[in-house]
Amino acid sequence: MLKNIKITTKLPMIMISFALISSITTGLIAFLNASQALEDTAKKQLFGLMESRRSALTGYFDTIDKDLVFHGKNPLVIAALRSLTEAYEILPKHQDGYLRTLYVDKNPYSREQRDAFLQAKDGSTYSQLHRYYHPIFRNLTASRSFHDLLLISARGEIIYSVNKEPDFATNLFTGPWKATKLAQVFQKISQDPRSSGNVFSDFTKYAPSDNEAASFIGSAVFDPQGVYLGSIVFQMPIASVNKVMQVTAGMAQTGETYVVGEDFLMRSDSRFFKGTSILQTKVNTASVRLALAGESGVHIAQDYRNKQVFSAFTPIDFLNVRWALIAEIDESEIMQPVFAMSRFLLISGVIIAAVIFLAGLILAFDISSPVITMSKAMTRLANNDLDINISVSDRKDEVGAMAKALQFFKGNLLERDKLQKELSYITDHDTLTGLHSRSYVIAKLEAQLIIAKAQSSQLIVMFIDLDNFKTINDSLGHATGDQLLVEVAERLTKCVRNNDLVARFGGDEFVILLPNVSNIEDGYYIAAKIRQTMDSTFLSIGNAKFAASTGIALYPKHGTSATELLNEADKSMYIDKSKDKAKEKQKANFTPDIPQSKQQTLN
Repeated sequence: MLKNIKITTKLPMIMISFALISSITTGLIAFLNASQALEDTAKKQLFGLMESRRSALTGYFDTIDKDLVFHGKNPLVIAALRSLTEAYEILPKHQDGYLRTLYVDKNPYSREQRDAFLQAKDGSTYSQLHRYYHPIFRNLTASRSFHDLLLISARGEIIYSVNKEPDFATNLFTGPWKATKLAQVFQKISQDPRSSGNVFSDFTKYAPSDNEAASFIGSAVFDPQGVYLGSIVFQMPIASVNKVMQVTAGMAQTGETYVVGEDFLMRSDSRFFKGTSILQTKVNTASVRLALAGESGVHIAQDYRNKQVFSAFTPIDFLNVRWALIAEIDESEIMQPVFAMSRFLLISGVIIAAVIFLAGLILAFDISSPVITMSKAMTRLANNDLDINISVSDRKDEVGAMAKALQFFKGNLLERDKLQKELSYITDHDTLTGLHSRSYVIAKLEAQLIIAKAQSSQLIVMFIDLDNFKTINDSLGHATGDQLLVEVAERLTKCVRNNDLVARFGGDEFVILLPNVSNIEDGYYIAAKIRQTMDSTFLSIGNAKFAASTGIALYPKHGTSATELLNEADKSMYIDKSKDKAKEKQKANFTPDIPQSKQQTLN
């Protein structure tokens, strides 16, 4: 093949031809693989971000739902509704707006501060009761970020409102607001108070609140004898939903999350629109339709701005209302690294081809065999195959130098691999005791919680704090303190099972993670072993004895998240520490009661 062409020309031609083919093929495959990998990763991350927003929003509504159940049965609310209703019924001319005149029209404060008005000076029983209950309900509304709290009598009269808007002291059966969402919530409760449960209305524009978006959630209230007194209703503003949806962490420059109602109108503000888009911007996209139909997923589609986006979607159901939760990022932003990589591959290919062509012209008679050998070695090194044996040629020319450079490159890769392993170990371990680090145990605990939830199993988090460790550091020196910490770490490790985890949480604090336990007694058993080993003398502090306080938290009894369990274990430890005197008294005669079955299970 190409017999009539000189090798000084043929070899560079062959080298550049194969180099171009290889570069183009490799670049194309790399581009396609990178595109698919980036797309898959982006979809997973976007779905995870959407699920975090969904969890936050669902948690917010669940909290409100539980709050309403609690306050619907609260003796204070029952007493307020009953007494205010009785006082309302004996007011003069209340049917003609007596209370609205006193608390709305003649309210000395501005509309935004109308809730600051404590009592009208009409001498009525109602105003006296209002002075007593208003601060309580006002604080409750502020602490929960509600727009308003309303008490409605069984006859439909709004006998109490924190904000005193135009709907105050009107009748929801016959008054001017009888067709509003508030009236619909109350009327639904009144139809069957005992079985209606909590009733929720979707966000709509509410005229008494200056046509701002508002939703209502209400519950029936009964006296101790089971007599239906009326309802308590929370008016929720859209700000709380916006607070959850407009978190931009992880959403890059073009990402956003928002919710859409069954009328295809936004229930949260878009980060790309100035002003408000709630109940104004219509979003009738494929993602919204799929979510409202009960489906969840991620796909590439057009958003409401007619931009091509990665779109994650899922439904959110609360009581009788369904929303579509959408998380979207522009496709161009997600795929930008792939486009940058394609340009890099193109430029790199041109440069490599030119270098190979020039090298072929100069080294045509002498370079082919060693170059092929070294090319294979470089390919294996690029694939992280560091076991390859690279022999350095005795040649004194450039080929020999290339071989030596390749050997040096391999040495750098070996050093990098070793350094990566060392850095990984340092990240996950405490440099003094050799135990796992704080960040590692938190990550491990979160992973174990997922497993425990999936397997319906239990796990224990133990918090150990060394008593009077600061005194030892101050009196004997930090070197002695460090030796003591190492000795304590060794003893703690011997107290647990092989699959348990002991970590230094910081300073003189240690954390033990016991996965897959039967009950909290397993934790007590380990705590007993710790006390037993701590009761021995410590060589590092002159054969003196040393004590530690322990705290125990059980999943899921004491918490379902890593933060909750660590906090509960920490609180439990401080309770144990507060019993120092009792502990010192017990240490003299302490013999832990260790059942034989526990020894077999946990040793």
